[in-house]
Amino acid sequence: MITFIWDLDGTLIDSYDAMLASLKITYNHFNWKFERETIRTFILKESIGKLLFQKSIETGLSFEDIKKVMSEDILKRDDELRLMPGALSVLEWARSQGIKNFMYTHKGDNTFSVLKKLRISDYFEEVLTGDSGFKRKPNREGIDYLVEKYDLDKASTYYIGDRKLDKELAINSGIRSINLSIETSKDNQKITELEEIKSLFKINIEEKE
Repeated sequence: MITFIWDLDGTLIDSYDAMLASLKITYNHFNWKFERETIRTFILKESIGKLLFQKSIETGLSFEDIKKVMSEDILKRDDELRLMPGALSVLEWARSQGIKNFMYTHKGDNTFSVLKKLRISDYFEEVLTGDSGFKRKPNREGIDYLVEKYDLDKASTYYIGDRKLDKELAINSGIRSINLSIETSKDNQKITELEEIKSLFKINIEEKE
């Protein structure tokens, strides 16, 4: 049975403008120069966590203190978040086809209020967040938990994300990768929009009918 495990920020929800706004507040708080495009490129390629960790090393400030400033601001921006084009349509289609949806995101436990506000919380069997206690992506710990708990078939389980980190997570976990920015390879299938997911699985689903 096909299973989807979803990333959240930049994949199902359009959140990068809100995150950049919070990063700007954070940089201003510590009197750091904020270069929006350079920072945007970095977090799209890597992660906000890695960015803040690097700033911690550069400045000698506590990573937790930097993260706290960022987190306090981003929590105020839930109303700025929007679903990505096609997100609701693909989730509804997946459910209609018997495809189970899970989520594994670095976002904290405010994830649940965001999903509820955007009216998509009911589509997920289980949601793992950055506060669930697992090691951060691309460590496979969170995926291993889902695979074991729900007896998922790795050969038909897909992690859907938008960054290199997400592809690496899938590879490390022994599952498949669908990604909105990483080029197609033997380890990954690139899509340019979420609606393409339907066509990727149309043939397989029709064959089983």
